[in-house]
Amino acid sequence: MFGLFRRPTSLLLTEAVKRAIARDGMTASVSNPSQLRMVESRGRYSDRKVTYFRVFDPTSAAQQSMDIRRYQDIDLFPDLALRSGHVERDGTVVLTRPVTVRAAETPSRARGDRTLHADDAHVIRGETGATANPTVIRTPMSGQAS
Repeated sequence: MFGLFRRPTSLLLTEAVKRAIARDGMTASVSNPSQLRMVESRGRYSDRKVTYFRVFDPTSAAQQSMDIRRYQDIDLFPDLALRSGHVERDGTVVLTRPVTVRAAETPSRARGDRTLHADDAHVIRGETGATANPTVIRTPMSGQAS
């Protein structure tokens, strides 16, 4: 009657979602785009009623022993969502760009040459006072004339 006793399940992609994904381009990691599934959730976007969706590859989910039946099931493994977005009431499909998180690069560090900075004793913890007349050593930087 109202779907109260119906068990949630993933759905085949609608034609509108298929067209939007094809127009936007699909990731190369998908071996068979016709096997993709989606889960939906009703909600609001800018005070308009919309249907949110997430597209995933069921074979990837099965490899991780995941049984995706509801929209919230992908919250635990957001990497499973290949595409997401929402469908407006008039049928317009709006895709959300996938978020790519890059690992931060750790900068390499090297010990400084303190002989080039004779006047920094007042900055270094544990050392007291700089000399009254510090010696300044100037070295030409690479690419500069002396």
